Amino acid sequence: MLAAILICGSTAFTACTNEDNPVTPIDNLAEKIIGSWIHTATDGTYTPTNRKSIHTFVKTGSGLKMYNTIAITGDNDPWWVYQQEMDVTIEGNHITMETTYDDGKKVVTELDVTKISASEMEYQTITHIIQPDGQQIDIDSRKELFTRVTKDYTDDVLGTWEGNIQEGQSAYDDNMEHRWEFKADGTYVYYCCDEGQWKVSANTKNEYFVDGTLICTRWTDPVNYPGQELREWWEITSIENGVMTWKALREEADGTRHTIEFKMTKVN
Repeated sequence: MLAAILICGSTAFTACTNEDNPVTPIDNLAEKIIGSWIHTATDGTYTPTNRKSIHTFVKTGSGLKMYNTIAITGDNDPWWVYQQEMDVTIEGNHITMETTYDDGKKVVTELDVTKISASEMEYQTITHIIQPDGQQIDIDSRKELFTRVTKDYTDDVLGTWEGNIQEGQSAYDDNMEHRWEFKADGTYVYYCCDEGQWKVSANTKNEYFVDGTLICTRWTDPVNYPGQELREWWEITSIENGVMTWKALREEADGTRHTIEFKMTKVN
């Protein structure tokens, strides 16, 4: 009887432990996450390009760091963050990342990694945002899929490019040729074609950044959209032989989605 009790007790304890932590521990998780990852899907649905982010995990002398890039639009709390450094701790399959922004806002993100391969990482996550006044906002738990980024086009985009939409329709596009001059200081010049001549547009606050394959832009257009800051970002699919291609998954206010492709060539 005593043996039976011990066996049952051991079985019950094991069952409880498995229920609390149902995921098989991942060997060398701290090594496997090193590198850059782009947000691909949330709860099984592909993520629109304007809501994507990049996580870059780096091994440092003091441990692990994560550099977060995110540029979410929104009237209440828009984000424009390029490689914000976050402290990283790992316990089993649980990863905690935290940072404090210049405005005093603290962000703590917790990940429970469910699977990871050379190309994909999936986890359940929740985010806590603590305002300087102590008010805390919790973003509901969600399952996110990130895909490894193997290219970095930060330097390749520099220069002047001219092109147009190949497929779909962009919110700010007029189906005409466009020209951008991307500079190394994170700014760009946008040109309009007026009677066959390229002229610098009236746009201001022309800023951009590239992290891996994600290019994020923002600007103001006092002529067509006075008093507004406009934003748009794309995934760079390739830059080769003087040709650059972009793609984006857009989501409209009514929930409909469509894919846009852009192609341009480098000019002197």
